[in-house]
Amino acid sequence: MTRTVTKMGGVYETHARLNGSALEVRNLNVYYRERARMLRRGNALERVLHDVSFCVRDGEILGLCGESGCGKSTLSKAICGIVREFDGEILLADERPLMVFQDPFGSLNPAKRVGWLLEEPLRADRTRTWTPDERATRIEEVAAQVEVETALFDRCPTELSGGQRQRVAIACAIMRKPRFLIADEPVSALDVTIQKQVLELLRSLHESMGLSMLFISHDLRVVYQVCDRVMIMREGRILEQGVVRDVYRNPSHEYTRSLLAAAGI
Repeated sequence: MTRTVTKMGGVYETHARLNGSALEVRNLNVYYRERARMLRRGNALERVLHDVSFCVRDGEILGLCGESGCGKSTLSKAICGIVREFDGEILLADERPLMVFQDPFGSLNPAKRVGWLLEEPLRADRTRTWTPDERATRIEEVAAQVEVETALFDRCPTELSGGQRQRVAIACAIMRKPRFLIADEPVSALDVTIQKQVLELLRSLHESMGLSMLFISHDLRVVYQVCDRVMIMREGRILEQGVVRDVYRNPSHEYTRSLLAAAGI
């Protein structure tokens, strides 16, 4: 178990004993010092997330929706341990999660070949040592699982299509068999046909691996297709959360109703 107390007195704990959850966030407040400086507030801290509490249950896909700048990416960075100035608690039942980004160039080194990229999570694994044969076997298994052809292993990310790059990014994220994954706008940069394929892949991995997921999106229609529950965020606050069908059919907050109306739902 790894337990870290942050500058603000928040607790970040991995391998925690959680009751049926892959992640629990309790009364989370996140602060940015740079934003305060931009607002000419000296060394003061600007609070960007306000008393955020939720859980991702084992085997669940939880959607997170809201307009740009509402705090979705800040929340994901805090869960990944990137943002360290916070108070509250972030409890993970597994190692720190990896993220699948909107643009895989954000996570794939363009100077490395696909085979090297797929092997890197195993080389960096601190929980066990993988022999070369074990690494090769695991890479073949995951490549087949996400439908990345071995012929692509000698190519660089710049030589792949957008859909192929996203599949490689997903393969890297699941290489060490995580329990929990964050998908941050994973299909918004893809055309409609490829979007459908990647969403089907994520659902398939969710079912075959029992994978829990925080699925971040501005597209309420995609969230309806993919997620079990949904949270609506605005200005760093969770306005409401619940089963997707219930929230969509009977939203309790005016902002949620406006988002649904704008999406034609």
